[in-house]
Amino acid sequence: MLFATAINFLLVTGTALFTPGPNNLMLLTSAAKFGPRATIPHGMGVVSGFCLMTFLLGLGVAEVMTAFPALKWILKYAAIAYFAYMAYKLLGVSFEGKANGTRSRPMRYYEAVLFQWINPKAWVIGISFVVAFVQPGENRLWSLLAIIGGLLVVSSASTVTWILFGERLRAFLRATGFEHRLGIILAGLMGIAIVLFLFS
Repeated sequence: MLFATAINFLLVTGTALFTPGPNNLMLLTSAAKFGPRATIPHGMGVVSGFCLMTFLLGLGVAEVMTAFPALKWILKYAAIAYFAYMAYKLLGVSFEGKANGTRSRPMRYYEAVLFQWINPKAWVIGISFVVAFVQPGENRLWSLLAIIGGLLVVSSASTVTWILFGERLRAFLRATGFEHRLGIILAGLMGIAIVLFLFS
């Protein structure tokens, strides 16, 4: 039973955390623009911020979603609107550290931590994990801590993967002479995220 639960957890978290979304595409964008090393604080903020958020949801914040199921749909369509906005912003991304004509920089650690609280996908995923895997009763805290431990591992793996994707994307576009297509490519990936989220 425990083994089956662990496999189910890995399948669910792997699918949720490795698919395109605001965090992953922002990590990819940052690695492509600024390089993997400069993106490390951003990645650490994503991992620790999401784990902290999920832990707090497990302590009781997620009960709000259970009491008001309509919030799920509000968050879902808010996420779609946010993805569309991100796609528009990504159209102006360039390798020169500029977005829509202005200088930009990598996201700082604390900014990535705080971003989780305004990231609709993080809310939906965190609440879904708590509802699906946290056991009620006296085992609630231990099961929650086990989930956070698992999320720490899977989220870290996802973060490293997307940072490496960004590095390879940068190298590929430069090698093929398509550097100026970076923004269009990233906006297209965000469009894919919109479709996936709409039908999830």
